[in-house]
Amino acid sequence: MTEFADEYSKPEKLKRVSLYIVAGGVVFITHQQWVFPFVRWYAETAPCHSLFGYAGLTVLWFSLFVGLPLICAFIVGAVAVPLGVKSFADGQYPPKNHKVYTPTKILRGRKARAKSLTLLSLPLFFMAISVWGYLQANQMPQEIPEGFDYRVCDSA
Repeated sequence: MTEFADEYSKPEKLKRVSLYIVAGGVVFITHQQWVFPFVRWYAETAPCHSLFGYAGLTVLWFSLFVGLPLICAFIVGAVAVPLGVKSFADGQYPPKNHKVYTPTKILRGRKARAKSLTLLSLPLFFMAISVWGYLQANQMPQEIPEGFDYRVCDSA
């Protein structure tokens, strides 16, 4: 006999999806207006800057190759780890009292443990990318490129 997890009601789904759309819109707009232009400006003028005694190029490389994957690890981990732990403890996926959006069969046994372990390992995946990024950033050129136009620094 197939068991299905509890589903959100139509009003709950609408409310949650609307909230996600609004939050995603806010993130999109703020990134388009402030974050991406700042990153573009900083990337173009990185040799002109230093942060806490580190050269601007070093800060740029480590931010992109180490910082960004770590931020992803924390965001994904904040969602996936609690769900994976609860699912592993309950011995089923989705865990008890966890509502879903679409009809979802409840998995038990080996399949449930595999899904729980996958959720628990997602942040480790991003941390591994961060370690790889650290090794890559160490090999990136840290010196100011030849022929750099220092007039850019005056306008920055």
